[in-house]
Parts: sequence; structure tokens; C-alpha cells
Amino acid sequence: MSPDSTTEEPVLRVNTSSPWVSEDEILGTALVWTFLILRALQGILGMLGNLVTIFVVFQFELLWENSGSRMIASLALADFFGGVNPFFSIIARYFTSSISVLNALCYVQIVTRLLTGYGNLYCTLLCTVDRYIFITRPLRYVSIVTVGKASWAILITWLIICLQIALVLGLGPGVDAEFRCRYADALPKWAVYGTGVLFLLITFCIIVPMYGVIAYESWKADKNEPHITNYPPESQPIQKAKLRERKMIKTVGLVLGTYLICYIPFFLYHHLTRLLYVHYLSVPFAILLFRRILNVLYNMQALLNPFLYGWKNNHFKKAYKKLLPQSHQVTHFG
Repeated sequence: MSPDSTTEEPVLRVNTSSPWVSEDEILGTALVWTFLILRALQGILGMLGNLVTIFVVFQFELLWENSGSRMIASLALADFFGGVNPFFSIIARYFTSSISVLNALCYVQIVTRLLTGYGNLYCTLLCTVDRYIFITRPLRYVSIVTVGKASWAILITWLIICLQIALVLGLGPGVDAEFRCRYADALPKWAVYGTGVLFLLITFCIIVPMYGVIAYESWKADKNEPHITNYPPESQPIQKAKLRERKMIKTVGLVLGTYLICYIPFFLYHHLTRLLYVHYLSVPFAILLFRRILNVLYNMQALLNPFLYGWKNNHFKKAYKKLLPQSHQVTHFG
């Protein structure tokens, strides 16, 4: 049968040459659908949780007027894109056969993947720098990191992310849904490996050492700080504010932990398999199964972070409680 003899041929060509279907044939339909359902559930819960986080920061004054909370909302936006991402691949695999639609879905999927990756990296760096200034410059922190400056820093960070994505996609070979729908194949090689080097440098040469200093200085401060009841009444509100800011250090630490545990294995897998396997079908069954497990682990970050915000931060906890059980009574509190 020639390619032009039937209108169904493009559908067959997409399905037989797509790496998604090839993976289905290797892993088996039942196993693939199990992972797809898990990722879909993670995506839905992750999107809802992070939307709630962003909403409460805008809705409640005690969060909106805090620079650290705005940075958390920025990180929640990156995690929201992570929750959206799996649905584009599910739609592209099973719910459309138009090549033009597939190309568009693949392009959007790649953009959301990059928004999630760059967003997590730069927003985690932003939150870490904020806590570093707080713990090393406690007396000048309120003048160095104002709410206005924090908002400008967040805006500039996302502009850098968007410009970086536009640059690498603009110089890339483009997306071909009939061949592959992966960001590594839509970017030039220098961008793929350059992104890898950038990620490793920022994570392990800046974020992790900086948070090590933060954790050590915070531990010393907690050890030497008198109990709040030992302060005169007029000084206690100031001390309570410091304690709240110090608790944000623990929140950022937990978020950094999920970032390292959930993202690094996923990141290393994609770069190592790109180096070791030229053709998709040459990847062994065990490696493809490991990839699926890493995808589930990667999506846990967007799902867990909203819970971590409320676990260690009383303001987020109060906002969640005020919003979720009694959504009809949402008002500013403070």
C-alpha cells in the first residue's frame, strides 16, 4: 500500500514510527497504562495543590506581604507546569492522529517541560539566596529584601527563563512528532549538554553549598537564641517575626530536598541515555522501566511541595485551613 493510497496511512505511519508506541511494544500495554494513570493522578493533584498555593499567596495579606512567600508562589508556578506536562504526551499518544496537531502538542509539551526544569532550578536558587541573605544579614534583611525587590527578582527570573527557552528552541532543529517528541531532540546538542552543565553547576556549586551555610548558621542561632518569653514584652513581636522567617529556612530546605531527590535521577537518566543509546529501540527493557519509575518520582515534586509549605509554615497552614474547609468564607486575615 502506497503512502498516498489511503487517508489512514499517516495515522499508521505516526503510530509505527512514534517512540511512544515503540516503548509500548517493549514494556507492554498494561504496564504503560499503569504508569500513565499514575502520572495523570499525580499531574491533577500537583496542579490543584500548586494552584491553591499560588491563590492563597495572592489572597491572604500575611503571605502577600512577605517576600519569601512570593518566591514560594513563583516556585509553585514552575511545579504547576510540571503537573500539566504529562497530559500533552497522553493526548499525543492516544487521542489524536493528525500530524499537525501532534507537532503542536509536542512543541507545547517541550515548552512546559523546559518551564518546569528551568523554573525549578532558578526559583529554588532564588529562595535559597533569599534565606542566605536573611541568615547572614539579619539586621539588614528587611531593607535588602523588600517585597518590591522580591517581586522584581521573580519577574526578572521568569524573563530569563523565557528568553533562554526561546533561544534554545529558536536555534534547535525543530519538533517532528513522527520521529520523536522529546526536548533533547528539539534542541541543539550544545543546548542539551549546556543545560546539563548549568544545572549541575548551579545546583552543586551554588545552591547546595549556600544552603549548607544557611543550615549551619540557623542551627547556631537556634542554639544560642533565648526563649521568646525571656524577652521583654515590647520585643516579643520582633522576635516572633524572626522565628517565622527562620521557619521559612526549614521550608526551603524541605523543598530543596524534594528537588534533589525527585529531579536529579530523572535529569541524569535523560543525559546518560542520550550519550549511551543512539536509537530509541536499542534501550533495554529494564532501562525503559527505570525511566517510567523516574517519571513517577519526578512528578512527586509538584505533588509534595504544597504539603511541605503548609507543614513548616504556619501562615501557609492557616491559609490552607481557611481556604479549603470553608471556601465560602475566604477573607484576608492578619
